[in-house]
Amino acid sequence: MIANGTVYSEGRFFKGYVEFDEGVITEVVEGTPTGKIVANGLIIPLLANCHTHIGDTSLRGQIDSQTTLEELVRPPDGLKHRLLSQQSEKTMVDAMGEAIGEMRTLGIGRYVDFREGGSQGLQQLKDAIRIHPYPRPIVLSRPEKINYSEDEVEGLLAKSDGIGISAMRDWSYDDLLMLAGHVKRRKKIFALHASEGEREDISSILELEPDFLVHMSCATKDDLLACKDADTPIVVCPRSNKRFGIRLDIARTLDLDMDVCIGTDNAMLHDLSVIEELRAAYSLRDNCRRLDVTEVFKLAVENSRKVLYDEGVITIAAGNPCEFMVLKAGKNDSPEELMRAGCGHSIEFVSIGSKTWKSEEWKRSRGS
Repeated sequence: MIANGTVYSEGRFFKGYVEFDEGVITEVVEGTPTGKIVANGLIIPLLANCHTHIGDTSLRGQIDSQTTLEELVRPPDGLKHRLLSQQSEKTMVDAMGEAIGEMRTLGIGRYVDFREGGSQGLQQLKDAIRIHPYPRPIVLSRPEKINYSEDEVEGLLAKSDGIGISAMRDWSYDDLLMLAGHVKRRKKIFALHASEGEREDISSILELEPDFLVHMSCATKDDLLACKDADTPIVVCPRSNKRFGIRLDIARTLDLDMDVCIGTDNAMLHDLSVIEELRAAYSLRDNCRRLDVTEVFKLAVENSRKVLYDEGVITIAAGNPCEFMVLKAGKNDSPEELMRAGCGHSIEFVSIGSKTWKSEEWKRSRGS
């Protein structure tokens, strides 16, 4: 079978086609195909959403636009924490299931979720994943309270991929050191939010040896260079930053030759579309220069490898398993059109392993 059109492969776009058979990509070729074409359009890998809080989904429509970042999310008693504590178990599980289904229909193949609420919150997400196994998750749990308990952390790590906390300033630093050390000893992922609404001390943050940091929107150039020296990737969330009036310069970070990925952040504030997040990155007024469309796509494809710990299915290349989609966007199905705000687009075809779906079939399915 053949998907024909504009292909994104190994960091560039070109006119050509992707040939695949029995769940494996056999050829990626520039030029015109001969053979059975099953879809035409913009051919890209399924995307990575490297930072989500899908446990917030049940609060959509309940957050006033004037609520500040501090008022909304700072633990332990930010507005979202108070509202979530009032939700039933079923409401939480159902809402997270809806969020996972939303990501699937939006062409997301991997996501990294910061799951709050201790063991109960973790189990709620596990229950949702059991019903909605695709896209594939990396689950970062979080202690119920803002302190270190060896037994609690060990229990969380036994059932999750690691720990993802709020910000360094929310914790006692001694507790954080013990928490990070425990995670590292178990060879799991440790990540945290950093320098989101205000700058934080990067030396103290990097002493925790995080696997990646989220935001860094208020970081200085020296802070970013310190992250580069420590080989610490950064996940940016442009729509969330814009919502709270936080300036973000993605181009500056990319110009330092850093690994920068993208995430949609709080599911209560907007949808979980990585394409909309890429559009926001592409059009950021605070970028020190205009981003090239290939740089933008790398945020959700190649750059995510260090966060996902999975290189095998991110690139459309001969010999790789099938994990791609074909989009219709604008008149010419070009990446530039897709990045234009307000440009209508649709997923026309999806291939994952040996399974394929047309547009309507994909919307109805739960993936693989």
